[in-house]
Amino acid sequence: MIGWIITGAIAIPFVIMAIFLLNGKGAFLIAGYNTLSDDKKALYDTKALCKAVGRLLLSMAILMMLFPFSVYFEISWLFWFSFVLFMVLPIGYAIYANTGNRYKKPVDPDSLVPITVRKPMTRGKKAVIIIFIVLSVQLCIGIGIMIYQGERDPVVSIENNTIHIKALFGTTINIDSIAEIILIPESMRQIGIGQRTNGYETTGQALKGTFHSLEHGSQLLFVYSSSSPTIHISPTRGVDVYISFRDNETTKAVYDMLSSALNH
Repeated sequence: MIGWIITGAIAIPFVIMAIFLLNGKGAFLIAGYNTLSDDKKALYDTKALCKAVGRLLLSMAILMMLFPFSVYFEISWLFWFSFVLFMVLPIGYAIYANTGNRYKKPVDPDSLVPITVRKPMTRGKKAVIIIFIVLSVQLCIGIGIMIYQGERDPVVSIENNTIHIKALFGTTINIDSIAEIILIPESMRQIGIGQRTNGYETTGQALKGTFHSLEHGSQLLFVYSSSSPTIHISPTRGVDVYISFRDNETTKAVYDMLSSALNH
């Protein structure tokens, strides 16, 4: 609820300004344009510029409202999708608006202001746009990979007397260093997640990495927070490790495998 209120408080002014601009008014709200001299302002199609910025602000307001929506319904991909667009959209628009004289217009020949002719895009400007597109694609791919690795269940295996946990922020644990392995009937959310210090935590329930709680201290989590039971690995040294899967039967099967290895 707090997220909806905070985001709404930020998005509503965007919507109000967008409505104003979409009617071709409020050019004074546009940064850069409002500082131009009257002669230079006369070169621009003010109404077209206002409508374009209005559409941008309205789009950003919609993207902002997707943040709490994705959190509430635990849709991680939607959160990151809207976040990336929110970051990329204004930069992309700024590049678009400032190349090719997009919103400039011819003026009265009798005016003291000369008629402007649309110039072809220079190589430098083309290079800037290409670099921006490449970086945006790389950003999207990187975030996509992180979400995929963060949301998928960990892969737990035993090899050469070592437990291998393959996941984002994965680790290995020597079986000889383990004090005990127990199966806790509660979910990690009931046990106590604490605050993330170095790990993956988004709108979904998949948690990977190091978290710290006042009750349990530092702990390494590879869990689906609402799923129960939860495997608890207590080493003789270092932080405790918790593991759980979306499917509780998988959690039980992995516990049986780990417990059998520890007892042997």
